[in-house]
Amino acid sequence: MSHPVSYFEIAGKDVEGLVDFYSSVFDWNIQQVHSGSYGIDTGSDDGIPGHILPVTDDMGFTNMVNLYVEVDNLQDYLNKAESIGGKTIVPPMDIPGNSGSFACLLDPSGNCIGLYRYPDSNE
Repeated sequence: MSHPVSYFEIAGKDVEGLVDFYSSVFDWNIQQVHSGSYGIDTGSDDGIPGHILPVTDDMGFTNMVNLYVEVDNLQDYLNKAESIGGKTIVPPMDIPGNSGSFACLLDPSGNCIGLYRYPDSNE
């Protein structure tokens, strides 16, 4: 199985400012999808989807850019990462609406990396 980057997130305290910035710089179509969260359409069949979300005080950081790598088993890859210096920060979680599942880890330098698993085709 290959492991492409399949999604990205950009987060910060001033979400509306981020929406204005990225839509102005790259001409991305950015639309609100949930309260405070915005979906990003980069306008290219070659790109990957993403979203902009707010940072809350309980998150422990003030900004973030995160990418999600596609894997077939979230826990196996979290275990593998932990065995070579990574740390799980978000355990496997299902995304509502049979949209797959995700987890997040920190690499040895403290970078947050997401893992994404597509939903089962039989669900």
